[in-house]
Order: sequence, then structure tokens, then C-alpha cells
Amino acid sequence: MDLIPLTTRAHRAAGATIAGIGADDWDRSTPCAEWTVRDIVKHLIEGHDSRTAQATGRPVRPRPSADDDLARSYAASSAEFLAAFDGEALEKTFDFGSFGKLPGKNVLAVLFADTLTHHWDLDTALGREHQWDDELAEAALKVASRYPDVMPVRGPGGAFDHAVEAPPGAGPGDRLIALLGRSARPTPHR
Repeated sequence: MDLIPLTTRAHRAAGATIAGIGADDWDRSTPCAEWTVRDIVKHLIEGHDSRTAQATGRPVRPRPSADDDLARSYAASSAEFLAAFDGEALEKTFDFGSFGKLPGKNVLAVLFADTLTHHWDLDTALGREHQWDDELAEAALKVASRYPDVMPVRGPGGAFDHAVEAPPGAGPGDRLIALLGRSARPTPHR
């Protein structure tokens, strides 16, 4: 599985959603427990910037964090992240926080699945029907199926919650979000 083009597609799709976030939407709750739309976008930006710095050896670049700058910050951090993850970066070892040291290819895989999942979180919070790209969802499902069911990966306070049951006949996107502890539910309201 060539994750670079898949990740590029996932970033572009999430970026289009983020570019359309309105001024009144930043405080909306999301399916990602205790995070607002703003929190998710900042999390994605910080993930890009941290891993770009590790891949390139350059310091983390400060970004504007006012709501009206977050979409531009996401676009810039995403472009820099994608440019930094070439073949050489995939072979480096990264400090991945509480997950420990991981090879670059594993870091890219985790961040790819994270982008897809948070894109669904954002669409859900914004009251939009999420349009899954089944190829991306299948690839992310393969990645996420390898996540152990232990802390700090899963459980309260972990990166993901414990898996929940996917609805009967669920497609790969709905199976992905169920595997990562989310369930298709009515759109959260402010």
C-alpha cells in the first residue's frame, strides 16, 4: 500500500472541509470526546508540524491560531507535511509521544488514519453527510486494525476509544469509525 498518494488525497479532502468552516462553527462539539471543531483542526495542524519538524530537522514553525487563520494554517501545515514525507522520511525513526519510537512509514500510516477519522468527525459536527472514499477507508481500516486495545492507544484518555459494533452491512468508512470507538449517531448540535 503506497500511503503517500493516499495520505495526499485524505489531506485534500479534509482541507476542503476545513476551508468551509464558518465563523459560528468552531465551538461545535464533535464525536471526538471533549473536542470542538477548533480542537480537532488544531490537533491536525500540530500533528503535521511536529512530524514535519522531525522529518526535516527544522524547528516547529509557529502558526496563527485565530479561528479565521486555522484553515490557512491547516493548508500550509498539510503541504509542508506532505513535502517532508518522502522515501527518506519513511525510513527515519520518529518519537511518537506516548506511543514511543516508530518508523516513519508507521507514523505516516497512523496520521493517515487519523486524518480520515477526524475528517468524519468534522463533517458530523458540521451537520454534513460524510462522503467516504472507499479506497481510503479500506486502507485506513487495515492500518487501524493493527492498533492494540491497550493504553495509551485505546480507552478513556487514550488516543482512541475501544471499538464499538459497526451497523450491519456497514461500509469500510463506518467500520473504520466503529473500530476507533465512534458510532454513527445523530449530528451533534451546539
